[in-house]
Amino acid sequence: MRIIIGGAGEVGRGVARALYDEGQDVVLIDMDPTAIKEAQSIDAFVLMGDVSRREALKEAGIRDAHVYIAATGSDERNMLSCALARDLLEEELPLEKYPNRQPLLTIARIHDGDLIADEEGRLSRWSGVDVAICPHQASIDRLTAGLKSSSLSEVLPLGGDAWIVEVEVTNDAEGLANFTLGQAEENIDGLPKAFTLCRKGQSAFVPDDHTAVNAGDRLVFATIGEHTFKRVSKAAGHVEPPYPEVPRVAIFGATQLGRQLAMKYLEEGAWVTVLDDRLEAANELVGSAIGAHKRLDVIHCNLGDLDLMREIELAEHDIAIATLDDDNDNIAIAMRAADIGVERTGLILDDSALARVVRRIGLTYAVSERRVAIDSILMQVHRRVPGHYQLMPSVPEIVAMSASIFEGHSRLGQTIEKIERKGSFRIAFVERENNEGSRMMFRSKSDMTVKVGDRLILFAEADDVATVEKILER
Repeated sequence: MRIIIGGAGEVGRGVARALYDEGQDVVLIDMDPTAIKEAQSIDAFVLMGDVSRREALKEAGIRDAHVYIAATGSDERNMLSCALARDLLEEELPLEKYPNRQPLLTIARIHDGDLIADEEGRLSRWSGVDVAICPHQASIDRLTAGLKSSSLSEVLPLGGDAWIVEVEVTNDAEGLANFTLGQAEENIDGLPKAFTLCRKGQSAFVPDDHTAVNAGDRLVFATIGEHTFKRVSKAAGHVEPPYPEVPRVAIFGATQLGRQLAMKYLEEGAWVTVLDDRLEAANELVGSAIGAHKRLDVIHCNLGDLDLMREIELAEHDIAIATLDDDNDNIAIAMRAADIGVERTGLILDDSALARVVRRIGLTYAVSERRVAIDSILMQVHRRVPGHYQLMPSVPEIVAMSASIFEGHSRLGQTIEKIERKGSFRIAFVERENNEGSRMMFRSKSDMTVKVGDRLILFAEADDVATVEKILER
């Protein structure tokens, strides 16, 4: 299956590497020699060219492609290349002559959310973009969720209120440490299903009910609802301060990201202070739709002024978040807020490598927009393209898979427990149509029976993928 990616920056390379590792036929296009050189390590076909030119898309083999992903640094170029890819396909394989041709899925990374605001349902018609990925909102969702439970080392939203969370088991995990997972589920009411266990000195693996858990192990859980984060954290032996009902939030940077973050917290009833050293940005926020909100303060100031930080009682704030345009400035501000005494600090970075380093330090919760963009693009691709894919970069040994249950499927009518006994995998979620006709994600339970139309989201070890595919393919 051919997938063409326009743009060989960090996002394009990240998507290409994941898809190539899955065995997909991947083509990367870029006109920057440095990006081309860095992309050579992926082993995919790398083409120097301009994605806004027909010749480059034609040379990449757009007529044979199933998916085109535009991931350059320009929103306009991304949208233009999606429209061009679709037009070129129609030119080479007219639908009138080739009614059975494979439809082309176009995905564009969009940096400026205002470009696509209120365009749902119309975007594909006028731009040629089937799916627009704007990581701002997804980054905010991931950050705010992660800050609600500081002991969770990874929080990954899957949509539909479904979450993947990672936590380290401590010696105080009375119902979990030194028990099997089956016993732990009996000991702890409502404990979600763990689908990955990471142990020092060993490769990560998919556990079963008989797997014993030790202090120091890292467990990855599949769960539904943010309210379950506290349950997971407590089960692992962590004692966390209660999340305030009405938090005081300090946001450093009246950037587009900072404004969206402020709006989210205001909608949740929080008191929000936004600080920025750019007078124009501060005034723009004051003059915006939320500028007159009674729970919002906007302060134009020197962000490095410690006396001012004491004057505004930064240490009394429950949360401090850095959303400036410079990654290094964000790190410095988040660390300073933690030193001053803010209990929960976070930041949104571009560079995913920097975000990993900051997370390892452990003083603040970091989210990388580029990593979020990669994850979001891959999830969209895999809603249309069957196969397995890496969901958590921190656990490369474990891959996510999906299986659709159709009329006559060999697993139709079986329970989750019976299906899982067929191989070394764990079914984390079941996507199912509810009574209103919309599809929802449900946490799997051992006695749940599989129905026609269900989509199973499961996790397996990379070495077992072929076996699992045979078990679930028909």
